[in-house]
Amino acid sequence: MSDIRLVNVIKKYIIFLLSVLGFQSFGQSDCQNTIKYTSSTQNGVINWKQFPEFSLPFKIVYTGPRFKDSLQLPLKHGFSHLANFTTADMNLPQKNRAILWGGTASLRGQPWYEIESPWANDLQKYQEKWKRELREMAEIFMETQGKAMPNLDILMLDVEREIPTDAAIRFLKADTTLPIQYRKLSDIDFTERYKKDLAKIYAEPIKYLKNSGIPTITQFASYSDAPIKNVEFPLNYTWQEWQTSDKVLNYYMIDSVSKKVGGEFYNQNNFLAPSAYFCYEYGIIKEYPNIAYQLFQVEANMARSNKDIMLFEWLSYNKCQINSNYGYNQPIKKHLIEAQAIMPFFSGAKGIWLWENPINPDSLNYSRYETYVNSLYRLSQFKDFFTGNYRLIIPKSAYQHFQDRDPIWRGVLKGNEILIAAINEFANDNETTDLAVSYGGWSQKIQLNGKETFLCKFTLPDLQTNYLLYPNPNKGSFTFEYFGDNFLTGNLKIIDFLGREIYTQSFNGTTRKQAFDLKLASGSYFLNYVEGEKVVVKKMIIL
Repeated sequence: MSDIRLVNVIKKYIIFLLSVLGFQSFGQSDCQNTIKYTSSTQNGVINWKQFPEFSLPFKIVYTGPRFKDSLQLPLKHGFSHLANFTTADMNLPQKNRAILWGGTASLRGQPWYEIESPWANDLQKYQEKWKRELREMAEIFMETQGKAMPNLDILMLDVEREIPTDAAIRFLKADTTLPIQYRKLSDIDFTERYKKDLAKIYAEPIKYLKNSGIPTITQFASYSDAPIKNVEFPLNYTWQEWQTSDKVLNYYMIDSVSKKVGGEFYNQNNFLAPSAYFCYEYGIIKEYPNIAYQLFQVEANMARSNKDIMLFEWLSYNKCQINSNYGYNQPIKKHLIEAQAIMPFFSGAKGIWLWENPINPDSLNYSRYETYVNSLYRLSQFKDFFTGNYRLIIPKSAYQHFQDRDPIWRGVLKGNEILIAAINEFANDNETTDLAVSYGGWSQKIQLNGKETFLCKFTLPDLQTNYLLYPNPNKGSFTFEYFGDNFLTGNLKIIDFLGREIYTQSFNGTTRKQAFDLKLASGSYFLNYVEGEKVVVKKMIIL
């Protein structure tokens, strides 16, 4: 190694050493600005053409108003699928088709629909209904007209025919229309039998679809039917319980033997589609953590399942309380529109289903869609962060943010760059919030404007961010991981604060991650990894 290159390596080592000792390292930022757009004041229009054409590496389904759109404009502005069609969509490519199958279980005279009972239903009548509705879907597209099944990329079921609580299930037992053999069961046996049989009938529609020859490429999910119960106040359970307990799960998403996430209906779903509509009753309360509630739906389900998450969103408020003053189609606030177009992807969502009420009167203003599209466009300028080899940085769970009611930030790490998204929905409109964000030895103070969603990327110091040491502090049990395309091939040493070598290990290029369980005295140490000219230093605290 030449003297100059040796000096450069030493300089890098010193910089990293200073970093882990507590000095801040600031990277250059890139906050590509949104374009200037004008919110439509005219009712019954969406001005798509004021935005550049762009795409995103996610599945984002558009169910909103089309207003005689013959150019499939949503597909040119961030959306990947249409679920609301015009006559111009008869030859829409199959990869861009999605349908929400409303009222999947709705059939008059059937106990599943009338009283949410899984017993004494006529499945043949249900199958006749499903056959009829699928033929109607097939008529939408030119190549399947007159056929039994549509060619779709996504078919989203909307079932919503289950009794959610044990108390309500036991109340059903008093219904004299139930078969007598079930009414004779004890309360405990009745409740368990109901859950088991309800899970079975929930699986019937997709079973019918597969047996009837729907194209194998079609992906299935069911609206709001995810493992995690959807609650507006998740603090009734601890975050540990949300991650591990069966108490927090929807029973029709549980395997009857293992009592863990699973079962026939769960397995039929190619991905999960939890709902995260904002409640009107809580949206008007400044203290309610709307964004934390929404991100919780993503993070809690990801903690229980490895299936992709497509989050259901709506640009209007939902009515969550029976006696509320909710007004039909009340638009959510602008900062919520911006945040829900950006933040869910930073918590791990792989898609969004943007729902809209099927009735779209021209008398309403739809400029909120322009706000949403503008937010998607902002995100599109950083879309490469979400392709290839990247890592989500979630420093604090959405559950904890819900409890603390504080600003939220998330990051996406790729190479030596990090993309930061942040929001303080509790700020006043003209207020600024200083927020410290950090990763490894890097930290940065950012400034949030009012309730706006912050979105900027930063260049990080070389190497350090690609090598992770966690947990830290620890009690001697920790993991050292390289986050990149290659494997560990260097030498790792642990050095105490006096410079004495405590431990050493060489890597042979067969792993990116190594776990350690060492007996080390409490105190401060340095983990030193050298690979050619690479020098990585991590400060480690042993408790």
